Amino acid sequence: MTVLDRPTDNSTKPGPGGLGRRLPAVSPVTALVALVALAAVAALFFGARWVLALNDEGIELAADRETVLMDARQAAINLNSLDYRNVAAGLDLWEQTSTGALLEEFRANRGEYEQVVTEARRVTVATVQDAAVAELDVRAGIARVLVGLDVEVRPEGQDPVVTRQRLQLEMTRTAEGWRASRVAPVRTPSS
Repeated sequence: MTVLDRPTDNSTKPGPGGLGRRLPAVSPVTALVALVALAAVAALFFGARWVLALNDEGIELAADRETVLMDARQAAINLNSLDYRNVAAGLDLWEQTSTGALLEEFRANRGEYEQVVTEARRVTVATVQDAAVAELDVRAGIARVLVGLDVEVRPEGQDPVVTRQRLQLEMTRTAEGWRASRVAPVRTPSS
């Protein structure tokens, strides 16, 4: 057989023993049905994985930790930033950020805080450097968050001074979100 004598039909392939064997032809309808079936199986598989992920407590817990962390960071900023020229707005943020006994304390002493800040004639601006959720009890709605922040103190007519603070915030879940229910400084062993 010369090169010109070879069959041009690609569906015939040499089989065992040198015999030609014809491959079955696949109709477009059969191919389409197979692709649709494959797509349906893939959709079922990934749909089931998605439903399982929605019900995964680990994902829900991670979302709760992220939410409480974000709210604690903002609470630390709100509770450590005040401007003597607009004390009322700053104290309003204190109240919006807090709950429970801490909120009651802010409300009971608001007039005194306003007077002290106004007389001090200074601005404080807090910046969170780091924060971490140390404990989270989702069922009880309580979390403990450690926050490291820098507070820039700008006394009127003087150069600003930056102080570093470490706080432990107890956060309590409310209808409005996580609010600070207790704030305490974290002391180092040397202080």
